[in-house]
Amino acid sequence: MGWWWVPLMLVLASWPPGNRSIRPGGPGLWQWVALVSWLPAVHSCLLCFGPPIQWARLCRDITGAPPKDPRHQHCLEALVQAAVPLASVTVGSGQREALREIVMDALHFLEKQKDMKPFEVSLQEAVNIIWMKLSKLEEAPACVPPCGYQPAARVFQCATCRLVDCQFPLDCPVQDMRARTDEAITLHCDVPFATPPDVPVTWMFAKDLRTQDLALFEELQGSAEGPLSLTLQDPTPGTIACRLGVLSEPLVCKYFYLNGVSRHRSALGALSSMGFYTTV
Repeated sequence: MGWWWVPLMLVLASWPPGNRSIRPGGPGLWQWVALVSWLPAVHSCLLCFGPPIQWARLCRDITGAPPKDPRHQHCLEALVQAAVPLASVTVGSGQREALREIVMDALHFLEKQKDMKPFEVSLQEAVNIIWMKLSKLEEAPACVPPCGYQPAARVFQCATCRLVDCQFPLDCPVQDMRARTDEAITLHCDVPFATPPDVPVTWMFAKDLRTQDLALFEELQGSAEGPLSLTLQDPTPGTIACRLGVLSEPLVCKYFYLNGVSRHRSALGALSSMGFYTTV
């Protein structure tokens, strides 16, 4: 599995506030802050889908007791203990709303069962329902090393309540390519992870340099949605770079260092002979 089971604290955190509000004589804000620090196993997921007050409301509604009542405290402790084996969860970013719905359904289940079964029994059933529904969620694609921005692999991380991307650099390592002036060479700007259809491709060239500094490159003329392959009929020494995506939101940059070629031709002469075509 690319993700783990959701803590029940998520369930509590997303209790819908409806038209309820803090009433005179009810618990103050300081008590809800104290609640978070008092519970030793409270995970940051508690706050992913709502404030702490929503969690306490659930125990208040189930027990009918105020926060200082032992029954209310027992409810909170039982919920914390139920969350222990469900320590953390990550789901694909596209599954975040599905996770929210699972959480909401579990909340409603606990509320409906409050007068029908012992709380501990309903709690375990709610956890089992969460597990069953989570098992049906589509798994996010794994991050593919070593480079590139991979939005399809982004996940929602309960430990931080944030969307997390693959921790790879945008630039791929330079590939050394052996080439001769009397032989054609084809370079490919494909990547092993999913990209949007018709993603723009930009090809660039840095004469006589092995570099990844894009400030040293000159853009090669071509279509704004150019091909994923570049064929050089008469290679010139230097680095060829390709960028997938628009300049403001690139997905990846690949680099090809052409070495072993004759240097008797000028770079401008060689570039004029470079042709583009798609190998699909």
